Amino acid sequence: MGSARKWRRRLGFIVATLVVPALAPIPGPATATAVTTSATVASATTASATTASSATPITEYGPVPSSLPVGGVCEVEFDHDGKLWVEQYLSSQVARFDPATGRFTNYATPMPLSVPGGMDLDTAGDLWMPQVTGNSLLRVDTRGGGMTEFPLPWATAFNARPLGIPLHSGTGLANDIALGPDGALWFTLGGLDSIGRYDPATGAWSRYVVPGEILGQVGALFGIIKPGPGRTVVFDLPQLDKVATLDVDTHLFTQYTMPTPASFPVGVRTAADGTIWVGESLGMKIARIDPTTSLITEYPLLGVGGLLTSILDGLGVGSIGNPLPMAGPIAEASDGNIYFSVSFPALIGLGNQVARFNPTTHEVRMWPTPSSASYPCDINVHQPGAVWFGLLTSNKIGKLDINAAT
Repeated sequence: MGSARKWRRRLGFIVATLVVPALAPIPGPATATAVTTSATVASATTASATTASSATPITEYGPVPSSLPVGGVCEVEFDHDGKLWVEQYLSSQVARFDPATGRFTNYATPMPLSVPGGMDLDTAGDLWMPQVTGNSLLRVDTRGGGMTEFPLPWATAFNARPLGIPLHSGTGLANDIALGPDGALWFTLGGLDSIGRYDPATGAWSRYVVPGEILGQVGALFGIIKPGPGRTVVFDLPQLDKVATLDVDTHLFTQYTMPTPASFPVGVRTAADGTIWVGESLGMKIARIDPTTSLITEYPLLGVGGLLTSILDGLGVGSIGNPLPMAGPIAEASDGNIYFSVSFPALIGLGNQVARFNPTTHEVRMWPTPSSASYPCDINVHQPGAVWFGLLTSNKIGKLDINAAT
């Protein structure tokens, strides 16, 4: 919910266990100061599809309509009606895609250059996302596209409305969000070395300082937060080579240090059995964390045979990209296998593959996207039988048909 996402992968495109009590929550205002706007429909178009071939089970749709040549397509999220919402962080737009008709409808955020981040749905079915440069959260009515801004109660630099246009910024650097088991919205605050919480029912804000975190601004570039095992949320601390959970009731943090130094974990997701899967980008591995035992098992991805196969498979569909298996966003799909994007992040990212890992046999299979150097930028597995993802550089969305993936 919610695969970034945001400065993490955004500027990536441009640029054991310790259990400790969290510091006491730092309260904000009891209620949110919300600014509501009606839907601004930028454009509505029907997508062309690049259909999957025998060489790849991936179909691309788009390009996504955008006010810029490259809108920054990254995270995708299904609403309760089966429509797919697409984040565009460079153009500060959010698109809605109807898989049944292939039609895109595009909406601009109220604030220009707001840099919308990772997304998740609340219990009412509304879509939420941080606005990274806007130092705020944004709620989108998935029925009509209307938007409401909720300024963060911390680290505000300025807030004005010249000519009725909302302009606000700050140093909180919220960039990803997840619905917690308590019904509240939890989000990263890399600029404050914290995790934030907003309760849509009461308007109450809280934040919790991550013990020992430094250089949170670096983590903000690539930070991801997701529902965790039990009553927790799970998030990455790539600059510290760690993954952490936060208990939403006790506010206790648990931190896991990855066995490989400087592995740069940038993908985290909880599987059905309660284990946490991690994409280690610079380590070129994926990892499994068992929270009950604190055992971390890593699975190396780099190998000469695999690199050669990746290159040849790409050439088979006319697609080229960085073949290094730099794992990014990761998730368990409906078939019980683990899927992740490749290659991600960093200046040398620009991969063109989505990978599958069988947790029983440990077999790895990778498929190229039809577009070259497409930079798969998130993984959504909410639709049974499919894996959906954004393609950053080609400004498209992709679908991997699990049944066709052999």
